[in-house]
Amino acid sequence: MKPGWRYAKAAVTGTRHAADGRGCEDFAVARIIGSARGNVLAACVCDGAGSSPQAATGARVAAEAFLTVAGDRLRDAGGLVDERDLADFLSFAALAVTLKAFTEKNPARDYATTLMGALVSESWSAFVQVGDGAMVVPSAPGRWELVFEPQRGTYANETYFLTDDDARLRAHVAVRPYGVAEVALFSDGLERLLIREAAGSPVAEAFFNEMLPAVRGSGAPGEDLVLAQALSAYLSSEAINARTDDDKSLILASRLLPAHPLPEGAAATDEHSHAASG
Repeated sequence: MKPGWRYAKAAVTGTRHAADGRGCEDFAVARIIGSARGNVLAACVCDGAGSSPQAATGARVAAEAFLTVAGDRLRDAGGLVDERDLADFLSFAALAVTLKAFTEKNPARDYATTLMGALVSESWSAFVQVGDGAMVVPSAPGRWELVFEPQRGTYANETYFLTDDDARLRAHVAVRPYGVAEVALFSDGLERLLIREAAGSPVAEAFFNEMLPAVRGSGAPGEDLVLAQALSAYLSSEAINARTDDDKSLILASRLLPAHPLPEGAAATDEHSHAASG
């Protein structure tokens, strides 16, 4: 099996939601999916609509459905997906939310949520998004770029949701013929901190350049629970809460690359090389 990924994720309750007696309505999930072509990172962040009474449930159901159908497709299709597949994954996630609403005898809009999904293999990368929040990937060593612009509506704080009738038509989808070495996904609660409005790079690159080394340094594949706990504490800190009162979710992932073979007689080390960009 080809090298996998290491990642850390967190979703924390914003101070405004805490004051209102509501829990976190973001949901972040990631998995490493084995396929015939090697391991694929699957990551998804969903942000339940603040005006929807079942927002947290909608976010969780959508994210888990997206990763489930993506995993099934990757295993059945030999480790490849295309843009139509991404749109189908989105439709499946929307159907899962609608069925959840039906079983609980509520309207689907009560479960409204955004969705961002990333699937990254060694040789390709696939992304899909409905709503706000953002995904970033390396563009050069120490440089980062948005995969898509966050989707915003006509008015301030307005966006689009998976349960909208035209969600599939509005969705951003992209498949790139190369595998990126790192990826980050974050909900709109972090947009003000991590996306710049001024000229120059739209991404607050210093944040990712400071945060990713810890993920790169985690040796084992899969989720680093120690880093995840530290990430959760950081997102709940006064320094972050002073700048945003919304729920905040973040996934940081870095590819595990194989160590280069050592010349005969050379001393082995525990260090692994790491590409800064795909």
